[in-house]
Amino acid sequence: MTIRPVVLAVDDDPRVVGLYQAILETRYELLTAPDGRAALDVLQHRTVDVVLLDMLMPGLSGLGVLAALKRLGIETNVVMVSAVNDSVTALEALRLGACDYLTKPFNVAELQQILHRLTEHAGAVESPAGRSGALPHALIISADPAFRASLAVALRTRGRVDAVGDTVAALAVLARTRPDVVVVTDDAEAAVVRARSVAAPIVVADPRRPDFDALLCAIVEAFGVRHADVRRFAGPVPRVLAHVCEHHGHTTLEAIAAALGLSSGRLASVFAEQMEMTVTEYVTHVRIEATRPRMAKMVRRHAFSTVASYRAQ
Repeated sequence: MTIRPVVLAVDDDPRVVGLYQAILETRYELLTAPDGRAALDVLQHRTVDVVLLDMLMPGLSGLGVLAALKRLGIETNVVMVSAVNDSVTALEALRLGACDYLTKPFNVAELQQILHRLTEHAGAVESPAGRSGALPHALIISADPAFRASLAVALRTRGRVDAVGDTVAALAVLARTRPDVVVVTDDAEAAVVRARSVAAPIVVADPRRPDFDALLCAIVEAFGVRHADVRRFAGPVPRVLAHVCEHHGHTTLEAIAAALGLSSGRLASVFAEQMEMTVTEYVTHVRIEATRPRMAKMVRRHAFSTVASYRAQ
């Protein structure tokens, strides 16, 4: 009989609990708790592989639960989940032993990746304080949307990625998390990151002529310092990234195959095995990722104009 990993979802919002149930119940034994005190009661009586812990709840908060777990000597993998992007509380959560941090609304694929990594060897719980069980994490800083998107989408098949367009946004990320590697596209960005005393390796890339082969090797090597068994990007994958980056995501499987001198069938097979997505899916995700900041600005402008119109009435 297969023993399913045990996940405890702690949230006072029934809609969020329902989402966890819809996503996770087929693969995990899912326990739920409506607040921090109920969660502690469960954790004192059950062995749990991962806790998805809401930050803000009535009564005992997520930070309060983390402190209580430390006091009681209960070891488990805790992923903090919060609707508030607050760097101070995020750092406090990591200090108290949380091994990862998700912001609502979270990406379902990222949640599933985190749970897969943390439950891969269920029963052998590592110390959460070292984040040894968390996903590898890369921070990409680049004003070039095609480069940023091409690299980010690829790296998300290996771990977590924060991809930002400038150092202001990067500093906000660094205030709440500790990446395993930082990718920058000029020396000025590197200097800003070093000024923050970031311990992670800094990889400098040229977005105009990126050497994705060397870049991906350097990133995977940096991941390997704290995470075992990170798969390398082999075969034609780096050249696919370069082609998609050069064409800003506006290309096809057939065009990429012709540029690489491969048959479409061969490229599709090798790429899918390496990346767990098709070439077409990769190209589509890159286009979406590249336009995400512009779309976010449009949404914010629309929201502002709607509020202004309402107030004028």
